[in-house]
Amino acid sequence: MNATQRLGAFLARSVNVESAPPVASKAAICLLDALGLALVARDETTAAAARAMGVPVPEGAGTARIWADGTRCVLSEAVFANGVAVHAHFQDDTEHESWSHPGSLVPPVSISLGEARGQSLSAVLRATVAGYATMKWLGAGEIVARGLIGRGIRTSPTFGTIGAAAAAAVSLGLDAVKASNAVAIAASTTGGTLEPVRCGSDEWRVQNGRAAHGGLTAARLAASGVVGAPDALEGPKGLLRALAGLEIPPPHWSRDPDPAMMAEVMAKPFATLGDNMSAVVAALLVHRDGVDLDGAERINVAIWRPYTEYPGTNFKGPFERVVQTQASTAFATAAMLAYGELGYEVGETKRQDPRILKLVEKITVIPDDVGGALDATVEIVWPDGRRHTRTARESSRTLIFQDEPRATEVFEQRLAAAGRPKGTGAAVAALIFDVVRNGEDLPIRTVIDRLQGGHQGVQQ
Repeated sequence: MNATQRLGAFLARSVNVESAPPVASKAAICLLDALGLALVARDETTAAAARAMGVPVPEGAGTARIWADGTRCVLSEAVFANGVAVHAHFQDDTEHESWSHPGSLVPPVSISLGEARGQSLSAVLRATVAGYATMKWLGAGEIVARGLIGRGIRTSPTFGTIGAAAAAAVSLGLDAVKASNAVAIAASTTGGTLEPVRCGSDEWRVQNGRAAHGGLTAARLAASGVVGAPDALEGPKGLLRALAGLEIPPPHWSRDPDPAMMAEVMAKPFATLGDNMSAVVAALLVHRDGVDLDGAERINVAIWRPYTEYPGTNFKGPFERVVQTQASTAFATAAMLAYGELGYEVGETKRQDPRILKLVEKITVIPDDVGGALDATVEIVWPDGRRHTRTARESSRTLIFQDEPRATEVFEQRLAAAGRPKGTGAAVAALIFDVVRNGEDLPIRTVIDRLQGGHQGVQQ
C-alpha cells in the first residue's frame, strides 16, 4: 500500500468511526474559530469580493450558506467564499508540522458540505477531524512542509486541497478506492506560491479559498468515478518530488494519520503570522508589566530560527500594506509592546504610527537555535544596563491551546463584533459542546440557523 492508498483507506475507515471526546471537543473548538473569523472579516476587501461572486439561489439540495451574511449559494461558491473569509485576517488556526492553517481549508468544506447534505453535527466533526489529521500527516513532522517552503511553495494551499478533499471524502462516505482517487486528484491539482506573503499582496487569502474549493471538487469527481494518479503523492512526478523536491517518502507516510493530533492545533489569538505568535505573546506580558519603552536603548526579540527565515518576517518597513505588518516580526512585536493589542485593524490604521515605528527601529530579531516553535523571548535593554525579560512560556496555555471556556469566550466576542445580539456566540457554542458531551445530535444546519439568527440569506 503506497501513501496515496494508505490515506484513502484511512479516510474510508473514518466515515463511521466516532472521535474520542477530547478529539471531538477540539474539532468543535476549531469549527467555532472558523465560523467566528468568517463573520468578523466580512468587510475585508478580498472576503467581500469573494462573497459577491456567489449567485444567490433558493434553498434546495446542493446549496449552502455564506456565513458572513447568510446568503445561500450553490455549494462550491459557499465553500470558496467561506474559505476566503476565514483566512482573510490571517488569524485562522495553525497546525505546526504542516506549517499550515487548516481552519480556512477544512471547516469550510466539512460544514458547508454537511449543510448541503443535511448531515448531523457529529458527521461534520468526523469529517473535520479527518481533514485536520490529513494536514498534519502530509506535513510529515515538517519534512515535506519545509521542502515546499524552501522552494517558494506555500504549504497551506498545497496541503490544503488534499486536506479539504479528505474532509469531503469522509462527508460523502467514499470507499477506500474512491477516497484514494479524491486524494490523488487533489494532489495533482494543488499549489500556491509564497510570493503574496513575502510582498504583502492580497491573493494569499484567495489561495486557501481556492484550495477548499479544489478539495471539494476532487472528492465530488472521485465520487462520480473519476480516477486519479495511483502514485499522486510519491510517484516520479508526484507531489513529493515535483513540489517539495524530496526523493524519499518520509517515514510518517508509512503510518496512518492520527486523530489525536487535534490536541496540538493552535489558535491564533492575534492577527499576525503564526511565526510571530510566540514573540507577540511575550510582548504582551512586557506591555502588562508597564515598563518604560520610550527610554529603552534596544529591544531584543529571540524566536525560533526557522521563523526568522520565513518570507516577510524580517521586513522592517516601509509598511504600505496590512500583510506587511502581519508578516513582520518587528512590527507585530512593537505594536503589542506599544498598545497591548494586535487585531487586524492595527495593520489597517497604525501602519505609520510613530510610537510603533520608533520601537521597530529599536528591535533586533535574534534567531534562536535552542528553543522551539513555542519559545520566544522579548528583552528590553536600557542605557544604564538594566534589562527586563519576558518569555512566551510564561503565558496561559489556553491562550493558544484553547479549551471549551476559552473558545466560547472568543466566539462570543467575535460574534458581538460582527453585530450579533449579545449571548448569541455563547448560545451557539453551548449547543455544539452539548452534542460533544451528551451525544444528543442535531443537524449542522441548526447551528448555521442560530449563527444567522434564523436568517436564510439574500434571495433573488
